[in-house]
Amino acid sequence: MDRVLQRTVRAVRSTNRKRAKLQDHEQKGQSWSNFQQRNRLVRANGANIKAARLNRATDWAAGRLAPRRDVGEQAETYGALPIYDIQSPTLNAKDIPKWFPIVEGDRVVVMTGRDRGKIGEVTEVLKDRGQLRVKGANVVDVIVPKWMTREEEQGGQQLSAVPRPMSINDVRLVYPLPDPTTGIPRDVIIDRLINANWAYDKLKREWTQGDRVIPGTNTIIPWPETIEDEPEDYDIDTLRNTVEIETFRPWLLAPPMPLSVIDELRGKYSRFRTRHEHEYLEKKGAEDAKVERRKGLIAGMRTPLQELGEARRRKREVEERELSEGQLAAIGRVIAGEQARAVGSLRGPRSV
Repeated sequence: MDRVLQRTVRAVRSTNRKRAKLQDHEQKGQSWSNFQQRNRLVRANGANIKAARLNRATDWAAGRLAPRRDVGEQAETYGALPIYDIQSPTLNAKDIPKWFPIVEGDRVVVMTGRDRGKIGEVTEVLKDRGQLRVKGANVVDVIVPKWMTREEEQGGQQLSAVPRPMSINDVRLVYPLPDPTTGIPRDVIIDRLINANWAYDKLKREWTQGDRVIPGTNTIIPWPETIEDEPEDYDIDTLRNTVEIETFRPWLLAPPMPLSVIDELRGKYSRFRTRHEHEYLEKKGAEDAKVERRKGLIAGMRTPLQELGEARRRKREVEERELSEGQLAAIGRVIAGEQARAVGSLRGPRSV
């Protein structure tokens, strides 16, 4: 028994080592992919900045003779970014923050960039990238590929203005707090928040949201309320009055359901069904008879080799059939005579 337990422990350890090795391999592969994508974005942004500086110097030196660059292939897309250059790569598993103090619906202020000081609502939080989107902030023109352009949605345009994700460290939460002197609520920029009263949920295998608290105080910043959108009504929707109308009421003097419902409940076309209608049975009988007739026709069309095999089979049946009582009696008399002659030959000639 000890050997079995030891073998089981060794097998579990070996499996855990293999799983850990596989997870480490996948994490390294993902890290390498993120590193390559990050370098590609850095090179693309650097090339754009370098080209913009060169064009600015050229335009300053040429003055009124500066060439137009929004012509040709860039007539409608000059100054816009490719759609593949606005999404930053995902962070490594160890770098993803475990807790986000800002969620969708919060009001934040932008602290860096061209939109510094602008206050907007958070529309999306990208936890795997450590970024978020703010409505009306960091908006850029994006070149939409032709295969993504839909005439009914974008009118055939090749450009689209979208808010570019920004790092969560570049924004601060804005929340109205009462003034200590006047008591009138006013917007306050909260620099830092901590998570209090949080716990680990073993069923969901994640940490609970907890409460947002300003460190050093007892001020709790509530999470934004999520209001579910009411479903939109359409002309094909069933009215509530129609749904609540009673269409069937079972009672003891009649079957509990109409006979037309039985076929729907039993599966009229199920292959496991045992009760069938008379027409269906007649149809299946005709199909079986047709198959049997076809087998008879096929049996009549034989090759010479098949005919020889059939003749041999009949011959074996004739040879293997049971003997009659007369034949058995004749065979018995022959066997008895042969035995008598054999016994007489063994005794030798009689002495005179």
